Amino acid sequence: MSGKPLRRKLIVSLLLLSYLSPAVTQLHAATSVALPKEESGELDISAAKALFDTHSACFVDARSEYSYYNSHIKGAISLSDSRFDDQFPDFRQKITTETLIVVYCVGLGCPKARHVAEKLKKNSYRNVKVFSGGLVEWSHAGFPMER
Repeated sequence: MSGKPLRRKLIVSLLLLSYLSPAVTQLHAATSVALPKEESGELDISAAKALFDTHSACFVDARSEYSYYNSHIKGAISLSDSRFDDQFPDFRQKITTETLIVVYCVGLGCPKARHVAEKLKKNSYRNVKVFSGGLVEWSHAGFPMER
């Protein structure tokens, strides 16, 4: 499945919303600039936030369960790199293979999100992206979190 239809829907949605809010116009501009990065399977913070705001993706926390329970992106599901095999059967029952999934970990340099993304792809999940800024960038931006 190509990411082009999803990208078009996202851009069209942001364009429509841009007439409602100048802040969304800025977000649209940032998201458009981020598209080449998205082609590699990675999302920047603007693209991740746009998906979060439109409820267009399932966010997956690749950190340890302990770290997840201390804090995580609001609504994210724990699927830790270290316990993937134990957690995956429950995940598979809840999340379809067609769902857009955004995997994150602590931040830049953390390999866990990429590891989980690859494991999901090996298990037939085709629409998997990595938010490389991770929890550090998300929390510094003041975006919604849960503890």
